[in-house]
Amino acid sequence: MNTVKNVYVEKKIGYRDEAKALDRTLGEMLKIKTQSRLIQVYALQGVAPQDLSTVIDQVLREVSMDDVHPNEEFLNGHPYFVLELLPGQFDQRAKATEECIQLILGNFSARVHCKKIYLFPGATAEELRRIRNFLLNPVEMQEGSLHEEEKIAPPKASTEGILEGFVTWSPDALEAFRETAGLAMTSADLSTVQDYFQMEGRDPQLAEIRVLDTYWSDHCRHTTFNTHLTSITSITWDGASPLAKETFEQYLELRKELNREHKPVTLMDLGTIGARYLKSQGLARDVDESEEINACSIIRTVRTEDGEKEVLVQFKNETHNHPTEIEPYGGAATCLGGAIRDPLSGRAYVYQGMRITGSGDPRATLEETLPGKLPQRVITTGAAKGFSSYGNQIGLNTGFVEEIYHDGYRAKRMETGAVIGAVLREEVRREVPAPGDIVVLLGGRTGRDGIGGATGSSKEHHEESIKEAGAEVQKGNAVEERKLQRFFRNAQALSMIKRCNDFGAGGVSVAIGELADSLDIQLHRVPKKYQGLTPMEIALSESQERMAVVIEAKDLEAFQTMAAEENLEATQVAQVTDTGRLRMFHGEEQVVDLSREFLNTHGAMAQAAVTVPASAEALEERQHEVSRDSLADALMTLDFADQKGLVENFDASIGRNNLILPYGGTYQDTKSPGMASLIPVKGTRSLDASLMTYGFDPEALEEDLFTGAYNAVVESLAKIAALGGDPQTVRLSFQEYFRKLGADPMNWGRPFLALLGALRAQLDYQVPAIGGKDSMSGTFQELQVPDTLISFAVTTAPKERILTNVLQGTDSVLLILKTGKTKGLYAAEEFQRNAKFLGALQEEGLLRAVDTLKRGLWKTAVNMAQGNRIGVEITASADNLLSKDPGSFLVEVPQEKLDQVLSQAKTQGCVLTAVGHTGTDSIRFGSHTFSFDEISARRSEPLMPVFRKYSQEGEKVPTVLASQEPAPRAPLGRKPRVLIPVFCGTNCEFDLEFAFQEAGAEVKTFVFRNDEASLSQAITDLARHIGESDILMLAGGFSAADEPDGSGKYIANVLRNPQVKAAVHGLIKERDGLILGICNGFQGLVKSGLLPYGEIIDVREDMPNLTFNTGGKHISSMVRTKIVSRNTPWMAKNVLGEIYDVPVSHGEGRFVASPEVLKTLLENGQIITQYVDAQGDPTLEGPFNPNGSMLAIEGISSPDGRVFGKMGHTERYQPGLYQNYTGRYDQNMFRAGVEYFLQNTTNTENGGN
Repeated sequence: MNTVKNVYVEKKIGYRDEAKALDRTLGEMLKIKTQSRLIQVYALQGVAPQDLSTVIDQVLREVSMDDVHPNEEFLNGHPYFVLELLPGQFDQRAKATEECIQLILGNFSARVHCKKIYLFPGATAEELRRIRNFLLNPVEMQEGSLHEEEKIAPPKASTEGILEGFVTWSPDALEAFRETAGLAMTSADLSTVQDYFQMEGRDPQLAEIRVLDTYWSDHCRHTTFNTHLTSITSITWDGASPLAKETFEQYLELRKELNREHKPVTLMDLGTIGARYLKSQGLARDVDESEEINACSIIRTVRTEDGEKEVLVQFKNETHNHPTEIEPYGGAATCLGGAIRDPLSGRAYVYQGMRITGSGDPRATLEETLPGKLPQRVITTGAAKGFSSYGNQIGLNTGFVEEIYHDGYRAKRMETGAVIGAVLREEVRREVPAPGDIVVLLGGRTGRDGIGGATGSSKEHHEESIKEAGAEVQKGNAVEERKLQRFFRNAQALSMIKRCNDFGAGGVSVAIGELADSLDIQLHRVPKKYQGLTPMEIALSESQERMAVVIEAKDLEAFQTMAAEENLEATQVAQVTDTGRLRMFHGEEQVVDLSREFLNTHGAMAQAAVTVPASAEALEERQHEVSRDSLADALMTLDFADQKGLVENFDASIGRNNLILPYGGTYQDTKSPGMASLIPVKGTRSLDASLMTYGFDPEALEEDLFTGAYNAVVESLAKIAALGGDPQTVRLSFQEYFRKLGADPMNWGRPFLALLGALRAQLDYQVPAIGGKDSMSGTFQELQVPDTLISFAVTTAPKERILTNVLQGTDSVLLILKTGKTKGLYAAEEFQRNAKFLGALQEEGLLRAVDTLKRGLWKTAVNMAQGNRIGVEITASADNLLSKDPGSFLVEVPQEKLDQVLSQAKTQGCVLTAVGHTGTDSIRFGSHTFSFDEISARRSEPLMPVFRKYSQEGEKVPTVLASQEPAPRAPLGRKPRVLIPVFCGTNCEFDLEFAFQEAGAEVKTFVFRNDEASLSQAITDLARHIGESDILMLAGGFSAADEPDGSGKYIANVLRNPQVKAAVHGLIKERDGLILGICNGFQGLVKSGLLPYGEIIDVREDMPNLTFNTGGKHISSMVRTKIVSRNTPWMAKNVLGEIYDVPVSHGEGRFVASPEVLKTLLENGQIITQYVDAQGDPTLEGPFNPNGSMLAIEGISSPDGRVFGKMGHTERYQPGLYQNYTGRYDQNMFRAGVEYFLQNTTNTENGGN
């Protein structure tokens, strides 16, 4: 049982899409032609020989698509290498494999180690070396062997102990220790530490030094932003503009008025004083303030169908620049995971996210890659996969994605995530922890990943960083964090939480250490992923998916019970005391004992001088020569390149709340200016929306830091107005990202000047920045990141006020709504008049579309026109056709209402100028004409090698309308009961619960607990619940993270359990019940045999399957599907041939089957829905067929129709959504399923079952 057995799994020919994609990448990046083979290796320990074939067929391979090699003969002398994750890194595939083995065998002692063989027949030794170096990122991987040790063991522990003689070390000895230990703290900080321990009368433990280094890091304590800037009279103004000096004087007056003159001048003070002042003037009464600092929080009254509710809307922006730079997938994934945890720790349910990133040119060749760096293409594609994968798994609607390209981001990538959440105000309890209270660690277990992430991200990096930082980047577990999302929707649990903190940077030391002034922490109680962790590692590990909560001791048992119901561990790990000290124990050993007073000093006081760099008083308008070539070139710049190939990786429909798709119009080609979502309120339907936008232009800050930052704020406000929001109700949060400042006063002057510009904008527009995040380490050798200040703007608005930027009419006039400037700055009063004017036009039905002119007139008009392919003739002069104007607007109004609109503009003092009209079949300026096909080709070309939009040539499929219809059943005599099992990774249950409740059903969700103590009972309970239900709903998501190497396996194996199988067969064969599976649920039905056979069967090689999309990527978009059969009760309310629009979001939706199976499905009328093109014909052509499904199949039924599965998320619709995409959404599917049990069209006198 303890020997290690390797199982080698390889895709069959015809399904080797991953290998083909690798060949393409190696050809483009390395100029090496390959015919690679990829073999997944599962090293199994603890699986009995008699169980091996079961594990292989039900878990490790897809019988119809995978080959299993019995030994290593397939290597056949070909060149190869093996890659595996670094020891201690979270391996989602291995974990999912172990969970599946636990499920089917009840074996909790089995261990799995995953690795992959990269085989390159015909490659030379030099080619193999280059390929290996290209693929092996030492931060996350290492080269492995095919021959395991006798036992799969956890990684070895590091050493720690008392630093003997520390209190007597010389300054030179201290500095030598600081360097060899890789500390982020300064020499002055370390000297302060020595002074402290001299007063304590003892030498420190290494763990205490590490805790202080983490606690005081720039990442955790914003030490750069809190550095004391030298006397304000000593600030040097190196030719800075009068506007900057004027604003600085204004800043000093605010300090005086707010009684802050005794406080040091810092970047933090400069960044927060605007909000302090506006609050003092009563202009930000909605800001929710407490001792907990989790996220920006505002109080808004939200209209719902059940009346008004007071809601806390919380938002947070986060960067993971350093981790993403060195390990793109994990760094970007945990960027999102970390951002989510902040509002979540504030008790908010996080429902929408935005991603703004900065990259060097991703088309750069490998030869152009800087030494010590990963190629830009590797970073940006890996980061996109990481962020999207995490968001898609946790069930976050990603409403807006944009990547900014600038050469400076070669110094260090920018990876920014912003999220928004909400919670009923009445459900949030906030109290100061009292002695006797306890701290409970909730969620995932601790491992050796992520140690040093906080300190690592605070450092400047060099060529060796990528080799040295392996432990700093953890791989997040979105499935586990999803459980936390569910748990924090439990009002009873929230009522017990007095204070909460998330486990981000610093792990236990910071997450628990910040909860109260006095704490005793028992490190030995912290649940661990594996044994062998030292106390210091337990204290510092940043393993994700955990929360620290303070509750009263009396509530522990009830709290743990509720956590267990959500499949979560909840462990008491600390007590609140009154000692004034942070103490950590490991068993009987005390490893940390620090006074709170010393911790709160944040180290030695840092000081810096400031020289403010020259700043132009006003940006000169650029004059661009206009010709057909210049207009064509403008369409092909990186900043205007079509990013749809990037954006379609991110799920933008989950949550059934999204009001604005990332790309709008019938062709889904008009990029939206921001995101808008209904605010989810438990138990009811919301009528109000949250809006979020961003503002930032690196070129503008390059030209003028003060004005560029000011314009970033204005841009974010203008986009809010373009979405239908009121800019005066906006609350801001900033993201600052600058070079390592060091001791150069000119460096310090750069963020100083940008923050002055942002302060001026806050005061002019009377909108406060109530939060932010700074990252001040963007330096690599001589290369610096571009000065970056992103303004995130958030507000709420009635859903009926939402505006879109997709041109709507062929009889429209385009007009510029101009915001003028004073002294080079947008005039605030004029801007506010314009915003109110837009609102008035919308209210009167006079406004068809609007967008800001951030891209300039030419690019804005093109973007607005592409979505519906409504042609435009631009009649404006060539002056400033290509000039950016982020504070002004391009609006579309009906030609017949033009005079009325112009009259109103004049009355309200707005400057409105006609610049074009619709009604053509192309985009025209003077004699220059561009067809939409040309525009699309030009905009797609720059990023096509990097982010490929899914398109696929394919033939049409004949439409065959089936005549079969299911037999009716007797009325039930009551509401049907729907059961929705929630497996690890399920994330669509909330949407489906709403959909069925609206259709009139009783709904029960059942969390399937799979820990060792609960699994057997969970199986029994699931079978019992199925027996009590009329409908089994298998929801979408990523059960077991769609692992190992295939989706739906976990669900299929649950269904094959004898107890569950009997209950399912009883439901459909004896009680006339129904089963519906959507997306992941559909995959589980197909892999269990319920589809298409109508019963659960053993795995067979001729079974159909749902496999990876032809494009080799996740696809999130709108598709059109046709009803071609009503041979299921779920389609009883539809007419054959009807076409519906439905959101899809999946990576494995391609239906494949043998010709014999397809023929049977057609003959039996089991093909229910098909993907269709613009003409309504079923097709294999992508993107109409988003995954390459055979016969364009989107959904199929069992022969009797009682089991139905489909890929499209019909549940993700409610009236008012997707306002920038006109479609027909309501398939009446859920009502049909419910009414199947309530009506009898043939014999209404029969009684119910």
